[in-house]
Amino acid sequence: MDIEARLEYIIFENKANHYVVAGFSELKTYHNFTAAGRIEDPIEDQEYVLHGEYVKHPKYGEQFRVDMAKKKLPDNSDAIIHFLCGENFPTIGKKTAESIYETLGENCLEKIHNNPELLHEVPNLTAKKMLIIQKGIQEFTGFNETYAKLLKYGLSPRQIQMLLDTYDNVLDVIEEDCFKPYYEVYGFGYKTACKMASAIGLSNEDPRRLDAYIYELARQLSMATGNTYITFATIFQNVRGVNESLIQESIDCLVSLQYLYVENTRIYPFTLHEDEVVIAKELKTHLFEVESVDVESKIKQVEFSLAITYDQEQKDAIQLFFDRSFMILTGGPGTGKTTTVKGILEICKDVYPDSKIQLCAPTGRASKRLAQLSNCDSRTIHSLLQWNLEDNSFGKNEDDPLDIDFIIVDEFSMVDTHLFAQLLKALPQRCRILLIGDEDQLESVGPGKVLEDLIKSDVIDTVHLKKIFRQSSGSGIVTLAKEIREETTCHYEDGVEFIERTTPKIMDALIDYVKDMDLDSMQILAPMYKGAAGIDEINRQMQVLFNPKSPQKNQMKVGTTIFRENDKVMLLKNLPDEDVYNGDIGTIVEIDSKQNVISVDFTNAIVDFSTDFLYYLKHAWCISVHKSQGNEYQTVFCIVDVNAKNMLEKRLLYTAISRAKKQLFIIGNRSLFETQVRLKLKRIRQTTLQERIYEETKKFF
Repeated sequence: MDIEARLEYIIFENKANHYVVAGFSELKTYHNFTAAGRIEDPIEDQEYVLHGEYVKHPKYGEQFRVDMAKKKLPDNSDAIIHFLCGENFPTIGKKTAESIYETLGENCLEKIHNNPELLHEVPNLTAKKMLIIQKGIQEFTGFNETYAKLLKYGLSPRQIQMLLDTYDNVLDVIEEDCFKPYYEVYGFGYKTACKMASAIGLSNEDPRRLDAYIYELARQLSMATGNTYITFATIFQNVRGVNESLIQESIDCLVSLQYLYVENTRIYPFTLHEDEVVIAKELKTHLFEVESVDVESKIKQVEFSLAITYDQEQKDAIQLFFDRSFMILTGGPGTGKTTTVKGILEICKDVYPDSKIQLCAPTGRASKRLAQLSNCDSRTIHSLLQWNLEDNSFGKNEDDPLDIDFIIVDEFSMVDTHLFAQLLKALPQRCRILLIGDEDQLESVGPGKVLEDLIKSDVIDTVHLKKIFRQSSGSGIVTLAKEIREETTCHYEDGVEFIERTTPKIMDALIDYVKDMDLDSMQILAPMYKGAAGIDEINRQMQVLFNPKSPQKNQMKVGTTIFRENDKVMLLKNLPDEDVYNGDIGTIVEIDSKQNVISVDFTNAIVDFSTDFLYYLKHAWCISVHKSQGNEYQTVFCIVDVNAKNMLEKRLLYTAISRAKKQLFIIGNRSLFETQVRLKLKRIRQTTLQERIYEETKKFF
């Protein structure tokens, strides 16, 4: 619907994306209402035509959602003549303005706005003045011809805003190369660029289509394999039916435009070449001599205050931290990493009382857990670096570094090449670094194998904790983890139970075991989404068991998924403005099906989702092993289904079982489990970080 209204007062304005919340008064009825949406350069007391609809916001009540806003043009003779003589219309005098009004009559400005060709009917009006009038009306109303044209190309308002924020003349950019936004604008996808190419009539034989396809292919292959580079041979194998010389021309073109980087027949997508170079160089700057501090007596004080006893390996790790500027601490579950870090923190505060120590982790859950275990403040790496969701940039960098003296990064095996490069760029040169991780866990979701490459470079002092300390309930879990790491015979005791079932019986066993469990302390993990014992089917069954349909609970069907109040869900994307991140688990507290809003309580924040539900949310009674990384649960159910054999390997199963603290139930095929825990990764990730570190630091040593 369209509403003519006066903007009375501005409540909120984000100048970066033109999002405005304001109070309006309807011109005809004087009805006062709140409107929210995109309004460029809002002016109080200005009359607008608002296009959109009334919606009920779960927090703020009824308001008008603005899809498009334009300033209302004057519609009576005096106001029109005064308007056309204003500063928006240079060289247009009173006589010309009167002539326009006399020729085109009332509402002439709206008529010109809708059909500029009408200006030809005005006597003695030059082409130059016609252009001035047309442009002045467009600029005043905020109506953008470019915006309208991009809508016709099939772009969404969000995608259009991305382009308008990036380019001064979007249509010129698209005319030159409609795929340019795909290369240069974060969040503007390949499929959207192809849709736009078809809308403007770009030939299927145009070489720019092949360029974009190869660029997309390189990115997809990198994400699928975890490699930081792709070989020419791999590209040629995946582009069928195209002459190799044409493929080579496309790669050369992409390299000349700096969209891809080629080095020694390796093709680097994203910024992965630059990221590896940054890591190697920054690593070198953080390897510096420090004044050694003998902390033997202080270790004894910590042992007394915490009522613990460190073994020699842990004492050596603590001492090494105070002897080096950069250190890695690794070990499996129950080997005392957390206790060691507690000692490091206590002594560091004592030895360097004025220093600034920062703890962080790659996920929100891991960061919260680190804060609880250490009794110190911890943040996600993205939050620490002031990550901007809109353009994937980081507020903290080499130009505006963090003000810290020590940084401790937990769950470092999850950190990919790009994120570590950004973190290093934001650290001041004086900052000393401790990385903590388990090298036997799954690698990062993003490209690279940073922890492994750093350890194997032999440049950074690394302590591997091996002795198991956890002897209380659940000690069988750390024993099993150790047996998997060392590839010895697996035992299932002291908190570990293997429930042997064939695929059709896995679900029955799972339901029988979990039905009386405490939902808050229990988590089901599975390797794959599809199948009778896959994540999707388990979640459907768990919803029936734990949160059945009820007249007292609202629900909403999205595709084949039913979301219901009280459902356990996981966030799939980072939302830094809400302080919630990918992997955070929450509960649906309200569903407003009329307004299409799902409200989720993530403990520290309630977040409202009004669109793209499946993009942001997934049921979380059962989650993938990758999504569980960085978390710990009192009880874990691990599904080992023969249909997922191709996905089961040592790192994945080790990561799954080591998420459990007190109880671990493995349900499925025992012989498959005991075979696959000895199966190394089928594909070793291809990176060049090790050799870059060696080249950068060989003279240093």
